[in-house]
Amino acid sequence: MSQFLRDRAQHMTAIGQMHSGLSLARDMTLLVATRPDKLVACGWWWLVGKRLRARYRLEAAVAALPFAYQRWMADAGKDDLRAIAMLSRGKKHLPIAVHLHIARGSSMQSVQAAILSVQRQSIGAQAVLVTVQDPVDGENLQGEDTATLLPGAFTSRTSGLQSALETARNMQIAYVLPLTGDVQLPRHGLAAYSAHLLRRASERSAPVLIFGDELMVCEQGCARTAWLKPEWDARMVWSQDYISGACLLAVDAALAAVADNGGAVPTSVYEWALRMVSRRPSRAAAHVARITARTPVGAWQDDGSERLASVMQAASPSVRVSPGPFGTVRLQHALPAPAPKVSIIVATRDRVELLRTCVRGLLEETAYPDFEVIVADNDSREVETLRYMDEIALDPRVRIVRWPHVFNYSAINNFAASHASGEYLCLLNNDVEVLEPQWLEEMVREAVQPGVGAVGARLLYPDRTIQHAGVALGIGNAAGHAHRGLPVDEEGYFAQAHIVRGASAVTAACMLVAKRHFDAVGGLDEEALAVAYNDVDLCLKLRQRGLVNIYTPLATLIHHESKSRGLDFAPEHLERYMRELAVFQQRWGTTEVVDPWHHPQLNRHSEVFN
Repeated sequence: MSQFLRDRAQHMTAIGQMHSGLSLARDMTLLVATRPDKLVACGWWWLVGKRLRARYRLEAAVAALPFAYQRWMADAGKDDLRAIAMLSRGKKHLPIAVHLHIARGSSMQSVQAAILSVQRQSIGAQAVLVTVQDPVDGENLQGEDTATLLPGAFTSRTSGLQSALETARNMQIAYVLPLTGDVQLPRHGLAAYSAHLLRRASERSAPVLIFGDELMVCEQGCARTAWLKPEWDARMVWSQDYISGACLLAVDAALAAVADNGGAVPTSVYEWALRMVSRRPSRAAAHVARITARTPVGAWQDDGSERLASVMQAASPSVRVSPGPFGTVRLQHALPAPAPKVSIIVATRDRVELLRTCVRGLLEETAYPDFEVIVADNDSREVETLRYMDEIALDPRVRIVRWPHVFNYSAINNFAASHASGEYLCLLNNDVEVLEPQWLEEMVREAVQPGVGAVGARLLYPDRTIQHAGVALGIGNAAGHAHRGLPVDEEGYFAQAHIVRGASAVTAACMLVAKRHFDAVGGLDEEALAVAYNDVDLCLKLRQRGLVNIYTPLATLIHHESKSRGLDFAPEHLERYMRELAVFQQRWGTTEVVDPWHHPQLNRHSEVFN
């Protein structure tokens, strides 16, 4: 067992969690006291040679221990303080100021708690700048010698923030942290930001915005859950405000955003952030994988109308903005005129009942103005299937191409793509059922944007639970479908299945990609990944070329998963699947990689984020 623990200690950084020896000893002690059975089980797997399984079983057991978030916050804080001590060269304060705005009617008890949380930071702010709407509230802060009350009354939080930014610039402070009276900083909140800045100090350009994770707390102060956020996503930020509740604003960039807007001050911190990142979207922001704010339960989806207004103010006039579910925003780009032609490729072999439903949905229920359907027939033999293909081939939008060889999903689609006349390819399984006429239009809206690679739809099982809402690397040591099994009308993990956002990969059961991008990466890998993981591999090759992949729930279809080709885990397919899995894991390092949209503290063994 001692060797097992040493082996475990060597691997702790693999998912972004660094434990000191004392932390490891503490966790082992807690396991012995509360769940010795899990510790024994982990030791057994190590002894029988299943070290990777033992490692992840132990990680899961430690994550399930009491006060998991608090223990992680303490351990991460210690790591950050060590980094600051090494990199700051003895500086007492780093160039961060905190701005606190007190609106009329604010609870002074909450305000005092917010100020106290700043005073108790393990690394202090260079300045605490307070603005008030009502001068009477300023009189209540006279005893706060650590806070500077800026003169005047400010009608809004953002007008106060502008004054704080100007004051910070005069003090040569680089970043300002906006704070409200109902939000508190955890003890190591500023240390997390400071350590991040120090670690990136050698980079040529600093981010204009840095954001952290949030711990949701109830009115009594008890921790409920943590919002463990993805890395910076320039598309997702328009769908959901996942940054302004816990962030630093670069002073110069924030003031420049006001100047660019004709001197008009944004109406919210979210709008301010959108204007800042719009000036440099690709590397505009950085994520600190630390809890840097304690926020009220439910605050992430409150004030949806304010978020909607913020996007309307900051977005281009050419986009359509409307409210989304759970306080999110729907932003729909305009279609080009004329709309680009799409070649929809449907690989099939017999199973005419599936093909008929799929093709009928395309020809009769899809509203997109310019598309062709290429049915790639993989040696169908049934008379009814062949008769149906002859029937649909009479439609000028349909072509049948023949692939009379052993089943190879990659080769079939590559072959069909070579016959495509469209500017975009839509790979579509024959067991997909159209639900809404606008599905293809919504995918094209995203695919035509600059720098976009593949676009994937939201796919549902027939029981209306989610089958696909983007693919996350590392789940199960390979790749998994995010939020699989979530009922389509449920919130899930911070509404991530309900918003347009980036993703490492999307499934080729319904994938749209520009033909030029598909060709540039060599299409699907028909040699090493004939059946499994070829779509994820394609998406990752697109990312290697600097493109981003997008998931959109605004295109929702039914997927009768693998009805025509069978399951990979069937005995007759298992050997092939394991061979392709090994290729995929080795090529992309998925036993160690942390997906940018799957936080290091989330469970790598579950497609439901927890």
